[in-house]
Amino acid sequence: MPETVAPGLRLAPDALTRPFEPSQFNFKTTDELEPFLGVLGQERAVEALQFGVAMPRPGYNVYVMGEPGTGRFSFVRRYLKAEGKRLDTPSDWVYVNNFDEPREPRVLELPKGGAAEFIADIGQLIDNLMATFPAVFEHPSFQQKKSAIDRAFNQRYDKALDVIEKAALEKDIALYRDSTNIAFTPMKDGKSMDEAEFAQLPEAERERYHEDISALEVQLNEGLASLPQWKRESSNQLRHLNDETITQALQPLLAPLSEKYAENAGIEAYLQAVQVNLLKTVVEQLVDENRPDAQTRQLLEEQYSPSLMVGHPLDGGAPVVFEPHPTYDNLFGRIEYSTDQGALYTSYRQLRPGALHRANGGFLMLEAEKMLSEPFVWEALKRALQSRRLKMESPLAEMGRLATVTLNPAVIPLNVKVVIIGSRQLYYTLQDLDPDFQEMFRVLVDFDEEIPLAEDSLEQFAQLMKTRTSEEGMAPLTAAAVARLATYSARLAEHQGRLSARIGDIFQLVSEADFIRQLAKDEVTDVGHIERALKAKATRTGRVSARILEDILAGVILIDSEGAAIGKCNGLTVLEVGDSAFGMPARISATVYPGGSGIVDIEREVNLGQPIHPRA
Repeated sequence: MPETVAPGLRLAPDALTRPFEPSQFNFKTTDELEPFLGVLGQERAVEALQFGVAMPRPGYNVYVMGEPGTGRFSFVRRYLKAEGKRLDTPSDWVYVNNFDEPREPRVLELPKGGAAEFIADIGQLIDNLMATFPAVFEHPSFQQKKSAIDRAFNQRYDKALDVIEKAALEKDIALYRDSTNIAFTPMKDGKSMDEAEFAQLPEAERERYHEDISALEVQLNEGLASLPQWKRESSNQLRHLNDETITQALQPLLAPLSEKYAENAGIEAYLQAVQVNLLKTVVEQLVDENRPDAQTRQLLEEQYSPSLMVGHPLDGGAPVVFEPHPTYDNLFGRIEYSTDQGALYTSYRQLRPGALHRANGGFLMLEAEKMLSEPFVWEALKRALQSRRLKMESPLAEMGRLATVTLNPAVIPLNVKVVIIGSRQLYYTLQDLDPDFQEMFRVLVDFDEEIPLAEDSLEQFAQLMKTRTSEEGMAPLTAAAVARLATYSARLAEHQGRLSARIGDIFQLVSEADFIRQLAKDEVTDVGHIERALKAKATRTGRVSARILEDILAGVILIDSEGAAIGKCNGLTVLEVGDSAFGMPARISATVYPGGSGIVDIEREVNLGQPIHPRA
């Protein structure tokens, strides 16, 4: 084609790239450099993250937006962990049995690292209970007091029967008694008569015996009318003795715990509730000789041992939790169920913590796309952040679709900084559609896709390559390799004055070049390894571009590369297919003809504001 471009506008091929030379770097290999722990060229995002993390007021949660591969996730996580180490370790939390209402377990707050110790103390208490009971009921002192109560009852009972028996003997009637019955039998000559002998007696004498026995039965009923009262008094005395014995035995077991946790009102109240409950249940749970010790211990643990929600090490700092699968249960915890003959049941021991429990007092990281794809999660998270209360419940229970008895655990105060990582499009969508979003996520951390090429950018870029290769156990890079990587980064940015912030793509190329180096058994990664990795990647992803070139050469795609034509020219379009980006020639043609009021232009004689344009 004839030259139609002015000479001053033509560009040489080397002007279409931004090459970097090894001489621009003051090292031979990256082993000579210090690691770079920041994030390259993202000063605005770093300042915003620092502000969001430091701001203590509610509502200043953080949304981190940007494209994947810019290092946003790794930098945010590293920064939060560094900040968390400087903050105080939050409290531990356990759930305990509510003996008055088992469906509403109580929650106890303990100082950092105190949950494991408290659970161990309750475990030791259970061991002491099993060692103390039923031995305390076998002590001679208890047996003597119990025998005295039984003896007093028997004496009153025997005394009443003695009066009846004496009256019966005066009328030649014997009184017989066993464990359950009392009976009267006629006597003759000091001996009891059987039915045959009694039948041979004259009728008048038999009638007299019947009348006397009836009178004695009436007298017996009157004499034993107070027997139920005697039994109640005896039972009350025995119950009082049991309570007194149990209290005296429990006192040395619970006193050290009460003294140890005297400053924690919640634990003190729980220990008092344990003592009251043991007075009711210790006899039936600990004095059963037929129950194995292992079963007894399990029974005690299910009632008295705390259920751990969150436990922290003493010097752990504020927790940083990333939940990769943010389902409702994984975030807010869940209530597990067991089956017994087909029926579901649960208890406070089957409460399981979620990511919000573990992150309470620290930071919670979530991926926006994954979180919003889970049902119930977004609304529940907003409720928790607005109320600053962490409530464990099943979303199915609210919908009335949980056909079983469930729990209503006590709420835990929530103090967490939520950091959501997502795309720009999702951020603006939430901002437009959800009025609560802006109130709860007031801090925006925006990671740019491009890095301005400042004076220290190349040095930091090289240090970042040093950090990555050291962390991944790769060989060091030469200055020429780093220069080629910088050139590749500028190509990705499509700007001669910027580098690409898609560090993930750079690291991927370094990994592939390091693999080629290993195959070649070289000690360092040089520019040749980088070039071979780029060529190999282009070959792997170049099927579409090669097929288009073949179709052009075969005439399937009509592109004229020689001669001249009126109203026709060749243009170049850039296509991106997956990881491959390539240029494709395209024919541009112009057709001119008269219209109703002159030559038809690109508007096709239709106002631009109209919704429909005529087709050519």
